[in-house]
Amino acid sequence: MQTGRSRLIDFSLGAAIGAALGLVLGSLLTYWIGDETIRALRHGLQKDDTQPNFEKLLQ
Repeated sequence: MQTGRSRLIDFSLGAAIGAALGLVLGSLLTYWIGDETIRALRHGLQKDDTQPNFEKLLQ
């Protein structure tokens, strides 16, 4: 049976490894799909302010 301190160390180690793997995988994914694709996605997701907000007009 593990002690409380041993569990805390195991949890901390798992969290650190998970965070490191997430950063590495995220970086590789971004590099693989390319900066232009990221810019295009960001541009596509930005809200177009030229359209009126009909929900506010109905209030």
